[in-house]
Amino acid sequence: MPFGVFVRIEDREDGFEGLVHTDELDQSPQDVIEVGDALTVKITDVDLVRRRIALSQRQADR
Repeated sequence: MPFGVFVRIEDREDGFEGLVHTDELDQSPQDVIEVGDALTVKITDVDLVRRRIALSQRQADR
C-alpha cells in the first residue's frame, strides 16, 4: 500500500483493523513488512463513528 499498511487487532472478534500511515512506519513498508507479520504499534487516534483507528509504529518504539 503506498499510503501505509493495515493492521488487524488480534484480540478483537470483529476483526477490527487500523492504519499505520507511511509517515508512522519505521521504514518503507515495501522494505520490511509482509502479509502476516506481527507489528508493535501505538494507537494514536480513535474515530468511533467511522470505526477507524490510527496507529504508529514510530511512537510505539519510544
